[in-house]
Amino acid sequence: MDVWLIDDDHVTNMLNQFFLEEHFPETQISAFTDAEKALEELCNQSKMPDCIFLDINMPVMDGWEFVDELTIKAPGLSNIPDIYILSSSVDPADLEKASACGLVKGFISKPLEPEKVKFLNDKVS
Repeated sequence: MDVWLIDDDHVTNMLNQFFLEEHFPETQISAFTDAEKALEELCNQSKMPDCIFLDINMPVMDGWEFVDELTIKAPGLSNIPDIYILSSSVDPADLEKASACGLVKGFISKPLEPEKVKFLNDKVS
């Protein structure tokens, strides 16, 4: 399984990477602190990641702008990855927006914990 972490906080990416490596040791993990660079990289991939954990509140390009840009580029891409918002936001509007967005598969409150990512077991199998 190939997982991307997109969060402007390097420490958060590092902690999430350690968590994923511990619980899903066969997972390939790429971490990005810049959503624009992650989007550019994603659009140039021949093989898409299986899953993206995306922070909402980031400078330059936030998570919602990333999803909006990906929506525009999606018709030209194959196998759009499952996107999960991974955020510390408690704003109900963010939960509603995630639920309404077709590319977003779910909203996970930070930090990653085993019960929050049980769905990854299906991707590993």
